[in-house]
Amino acid sequence: MPKTIDYPRTSYAGAWEVAEVVDDTGGKCAIDTAARKLNRKVSGSFKAIIGSAVKFGLLTSKREFLTTTNLFRRIKHAYDKQEERIYHREAFLHPPMFNQICRKFRNRELPVHMFDVMLIREFGVEEINAQSVAKAFLDGARMAGILDENNIIADIDQLAAQQTPRKELSSGEMPPNLFRGGTGAPSVTSGAGSAPISSGSISSPVTLIPPVPAPTRTLDAVSSLFGLDTDDLEDSPSVADELAVPLSGPEAIFVPPLPVSAHHAPASTPTTAAEPATAAGPSQAVALPMPTALPHLPVPRDTGVEPELTFAIRIQGPGLDTHLTIQEADDLAVVEALLKQIRRRLSS
Repeated sequence: MPKTIDYPRTSYAGAWEVAEVVDDTGGKCAIDTAARKLNRKVSGSFKAIIGSAVKFGLLTSKREFLTTTNLFRRIKHAYDKQEERIYHREAFLHPPMFNQICRKFRNRELPVHMFDVMLIREFGVEEINAQSVAKAFLDGARMAGILDENNIIADIDQLAAQQTPRKELSSGEMPPNLFRGGTGAPSVTSGAGSAPISSGSISSPVTLIPPVPAPTRTLDAVSSLFGLDTDDLEDSPSVADELAVPLSGPEAIFVPPLPVSAHHAPASTPTTAAEPATAAGPSQAVALPMPTALPHLPVPRDTGVEPELTFAIRIQGPGLDTHLTIQEADDLAVVEALLKQIRRRLSS
């Protein structure tokens, strides 16, 4: 079984170049597409660069597709050079072996003249990759500001504590409300009333409009009796519940019309002298003086024509509550149909 290589074999600069190419294609592309944009072939050396970019945390590789990471985007969109260097340092220390070397030689001189041998003996690097790994570490450490000109490795924990990256430039606090007073709350009235909200020289009326209730649907007893579709009204309240009828059981109620005659005319209705009294009335109308500022009101006349006859029938029963108004002889056909339906139910 081949040994798993958990350290980058190429430089950080080469890994960053591949990550930038992937980002130029939209943040995701195939391996052969990245190689073609770099005028290279998909060879072992190119795959080694891709592996280094993955180990530095700049790319992810899955099913021959490369995708940029959040760490790469943080480096790309850094506010300034100082923050960009902090994120580059985070990417360089992403491989566990590089992080371990920096902690082992913190505030100490790194033996660069025998660094490749140390990698082979103490960190298990293969001999064929020792020199390239050593060069990748030295170049990347100098780029990230970890290794100085005297080959002294800085304390990475102290650097992280002193140079915390800025996560946002804008303030996290909400701006003050200019339309609200300093201490008092705005006064609001319900209904149609309104009250101003004052803050300094700002005044704005606020009005609350009461909500309008939606119209409710009721059962149609005639449609239910003739077997029409009323399934969508099963959950609606019944008409009997809304009207709160005191009577129960199947019964018909006859409401006679009120007679209208000249005897029942309102006595307070004034008449004018210009209008003659009718012969059918028991007495003549008396002219009353009217103020000049008020207009003359018309007086209802008794024409001697009988009022239109109107009959009302109400039928109640199990699942039935119907109120019919009969003004013509044709309306009796509906009543007869209802009675036939009731007769069928009683006989069944």
